[in-house]
Amino acid sequence: MPRPRQLPPDDELRSLRGQKKTYRQIADTYGVSEQAVYYRLRMMGAVQQTPHYPELIPWRVKSEHDSAYPPQMLRLLGRRLAGEILEPELERKLTSWLRQLKTDDTVVNYRPDEPPNPASSVGGFLLSPRKPRERGLTRVEPDVPTRPGATGGPTRREVFDALSI
Repeated sequence: MPRPRQLPPDDELRSLRGQKKTYRQIADTYGVSEQAVYYRLRMMGAVQQTPHYPELIPWRVKSEHDSAYPPQMLRLLGRRLAGEILEPELERKLTSWLRQLKTDDTVVNYRPDEPPNPASSVGGFLLSPRKPRERGLTRVEPDVPTRPGATGGPTRREVFDALSI
């Protein structure tokens, strides 16, 4: 006999995602894994492609560096600038990180062969002192490959003003 369905019907599952419920929240509600929620949504064709934010993360980042703290914060910033309301803890982390960049007058830099450092426990990313003419939050070194569609991104002032930092 087939195992009883633990997740709700497709339309209800779609509705939960429409209400901005995370995979974790749905999984906890129905006693299943996050992977089970993701798999079911993927089979329904309801999984959205993760935005890459090339204006904020202009580099071609190695997979082992993709989960480092700086790109996590830059993706959160992309969501925030797009108008998404972040969970309070994520908003607090993002604001704290941006304030630190502002206070220290640093930019996010990426060098694929950079060893682990205070900015990134897995390496790759580092915070570098901002050069006088640098206006953005990131620095692209000439020898580091960039993503298609990478642009200069917003200026520091635009970001700090938009988020009242």
